[in-house]
Amino acid sequence: MFQKVGNPLGSQPTYFWDGCFNKRMDTLIARNHPRQVRLQRLSSGGTMKIIDDVRDLLPLADRIHVARMLEKNPDVVRSVTVPGKSGTAGIFAYLPLNAYGAWALMTGRYDGSKPDPAWICSAGEKPSAIAIWLIVAPGLLLRLFEPIARLFRELCPEGCAIFSYGATDASASIQRAVGFRPAREMFPGASAHLVAACPDNAVPIDIARSIERARRAHVHVSVARSIEDMARVFSVRSATFQAEQACPYEEEFDGNDFCATQLLAYVGADPAACIRIRYFGEFAKLERLAVRREYRSRRLSRPLVEAALAHCARKGFRRIYGHSRADLVEFWQRLGFDVIPERSPFWFSDVEYVEISAELTADPLEIRFGIDPMMAIRPEGSWDEPGPLDMSLVRCSLAA
Repeated sequence: MFQKVGNPLGSQPTYFWDGCFNKRMDTLIARNHPRQVRLQRLSSGGTMKIIDDVRDLLPLADRIHVARMLEKNPDVVRSVTVPGKSGTAGIFAYLPLNAYGAWALMTGRYDGSKPDPAWICSAGEKPSAIAIWLIVAPGLLLRLFEPIARLFRELCPEGCAIFSYGATDASASIQRAVGFRPAREMFPGASAHLVAACPDNAVPIDIARSIERARRAHVHVSVARSIEDMARVFSVRSATFQAEQACPYEEEFDGNDFCATQLLAYVGADPAACIRIRYFGEFAKLERLAVRREYRSRRLSRPLVEAALAHCARKGFRRIYGHSRADLVEFWQRLGFDVIPERSPFWFSDVEYVEISAELTADPLEIRFGIDPMMAIRPEGSWDEPGPLDMSLVRCSLAA
């Protein structure tokens, strides 16, 4: 009638990623597999209590620093429990480092007694590296290796660097024995007391350059929604039209900025380009396309104009009108615009312009009269995402 239940964590041991540690680590995990301990999540109150209980044993970060880390990611502190025994036998804490945190650690800026929440991932995010923050489990360290391996594999299945330091001579000796090496051998800027282990497929990289490369590579376009966004728009246009083309202030800022949609293109977090859209009965007008000089090699104009055209199509416009500088007509033609025939060139702000227009293909999701009332009140350009007033429906349902 009753079936014998085996090890709930599986009959086969769970090891760290290939190449991360030496054979001795694998031997210890296999030997202690039947008697491994457990790592349990805790409530925030329970976490602070267990940390306070071990403060007399080791120097720890103060309560404020710990609370800030737990606010960012409550999973970083686990209790150690022994199957078949009640109560907590110890504590294990780790830091799932994001790219910035890995850079801080690898360049000697890491201090476990003063941790910074900006270093770590939120719960559920994949870390760039993992730092062992604290282990207090008297007599249980060897039985902890497998649950730690299982936890780290869940956090980062493909593998990442693991960092630690020996708080005591005994723990430092064990770390060396299982394959930890001085972190400086792989990351020259790391602190002298740190040790590291890297799996075969986690080749040490220059995190700083990777962060900067990713920041510079990421381009996105968004609608200007706030006064701060408008300040970004004005800074881009001032740098482009006033500083480079000597355009008078009253000509550049013509009174139409607050009755238009402004789109901003960012490179990373830096506003790099902008365009303005104004709406009339039968057409929308694109204008004030500006790209800061230092970003012109990034070819931001095309994705910005394409985003503006898609925005107009979604709002139901078929005809787009604009003014092109005489020397930029070919650029607009590549985007589907044509010079309007039989219309003479004209001048403003000491520059020659021609009139251009484009016909847009109908957007099957264009916003029409009779749309859902909630869609009609969502933020401009975010019609497919729940807005602040959608959340009021949830609030009302809870009050019912």
